[in-house]
Amino acid sequence: FRRVLFRSACLLLPVADTAAEDDIDPAKIAAIRELLDITGAGISREEWTRTFSQQMVSVLKANNLAVDARTEQLIAAEVDRIVAEQLDQELLQRKMYRIYARYFTLEELHGLIAFNRSPVGTKANRVMPVLMRESMSAAQQWSVEIGPEMSARVLKRLESEGISLGR
Repeated sequence: FRRVLFRSACLLLPVADTAAEDDIDPAKIAAIRELLDITGAGISREEWTRTFSQQMVSVLKANNLAVDARTEQLIAAEVDRIVAEQLDQELLQRKMYRIYARYFTLEELHGLIAFNRSPVGTKANRVMPVLMRESMSAAQQWSVEIGPEMSARVLKRLESEGISLGR
């Protein structure tokens, strides 16, 4: 059981970021913070808790461990405490600052802020989550539709090259 929990927790660990936050201009950090706030790019504590808890419960269930409603509640409560502690220390936020700082200059950040405050930027921020969900759904549907043909053609190609997958 502990091994399964450890493995599920490891899935949640971020990749190490070696850039030093101290190297980022405070004005740039302020602009990044503002951009994240405007765009809603910062995922809420509740969303993180739900995501981590669901992932942990899924791993437990996939390993044939009994997870009842009470166990799910305890997992969610403890995960929520951990997420709150981490967010209060701004550990995730600092990682985000480094990532944004790597890709955008201060001037570009100001441009993004101006865009996101504009009517079209405001609309984009409002509809983007739904647009992304619908796009992912369309992509999943497409992959199901082309899957059989793709499998058949790949197998035919491999067979034509003398490669057998042991069917």
